[in-house]
Amino acid sequence: MNVILESLGDPIWQIGGGIIMLAVLVLILALRSPEVHLSPRHQWLWTRFVLLVGLSLFLVLSAGVVLFHGASAASTGVPAVTQPSSATASPHGGSSPSSTSIPSLTPLPSPSPSSTPFPRLVPSPAQVLTTFCDAIDRHDLNTAWEQYAKALQKERTALPPPSTRITIVHCRVDQVSDMSATGFLLLKTIGPYGYTDDYERPFQFTLSVEAGVWKITQIARCLADGCLPDTTSVVP
Repeated sequence: MNVILESLGDPIWQIGGGIIMLAVLVLILALRSPEVHLSPRHQWLWTRFVLLVGLSLFLVLSAGVVLFHGASAASTGVPAVTQPSSATASPHGGSSPSSTSIPSLTPLPSPSPSSTPFPRLVPSPAQVLTTFCDAIDRHDLNTAWEQYAKALQKERTALPPPSTRITIVHCRVDQVSDMSATGFLLLKTIGPYGYTDDYERPFQFTLSVEAGVWKITQIARCLADGCLPDTTSVVP
């Protein structure tokens, strides 16, 4: 019923139907005009032909308008399936994510039997990352930098330029394990030239054994389609 009412109120149907009826009326009057020399039989035949053509055009127009509104009503009646939004842009590329939800991360791999056993050291990878997070939140930069490998600790004296530097200002443990050399932390950062939006974003930390101790050797920014290494830009 709504489709019919919408069709009746459609300007295309109203104007088109009016033009068709006006054209039919003008042609009938013209056929019956004394200036048109037609026999009564021919006038009768042409009048009915014009009426038939006009009626056909009107029905085609009406059917098209009704079908159009019916299709529109059907498309709007089906609820759209929304995909969970995720931040697909760089954490400090000028656009912020549409929600505060963190994209789902791949669970940490379970240790598999191998010829080389996983190093069981104290502190473990999970403890190192937890210590790093706690130090960030306490603004204890010395302890935070101590969790880095020696090669990365040299960056403290030669920080990245402001155009690429991403400074960690808050840290929260997300996925860590004592039996995995990788872990995920949720970081709030200040981007190049001081840009910040106060969002937590996932970063993947990779550790390796250095002088018998687990140390952070790589940091990667995690987007919707994977994690991209960005070790030299991300600093405490």
